[in-house]
Amino acid sequence: METEPTTDRLTLHESASTHQADPDTPPSEAVIDAIAADSSFDALELADEFGPLYDVIDPSALDSLFQSTVGADRCVGSVTFEYAGYRVGVDQTGRVELAALE
Repeated sequence: METEPTTDRLTLHESASTHQADPDTPPSEAVIDAIAADSSFDALELADEFGPLYDVIDPSALDSLFQSTVGADRCVGSVTFEYAGYRVGVDQTGRVELAALE
């Protein structure tokens, strides 16, 4: 996963960062990977410290929203939610944008 600090269309916050997941990585995993890369926590510590991701958003629903199916491309759009002290934006390309909450 590549990481590029930036401000852009999903988040307009000074401490925003963007992470691009591999095409085969489910969005729910990409979110955890991005937050772990941006913070001092690993994936297991995130769940211990902030609760599991499913307390905030259904990981299966997030994954299925952007999943390609036979004869159809991925849905176009983005989802934004708050988790682990971040405003998290995820889109159909696997892009995860993080903005630290104040």
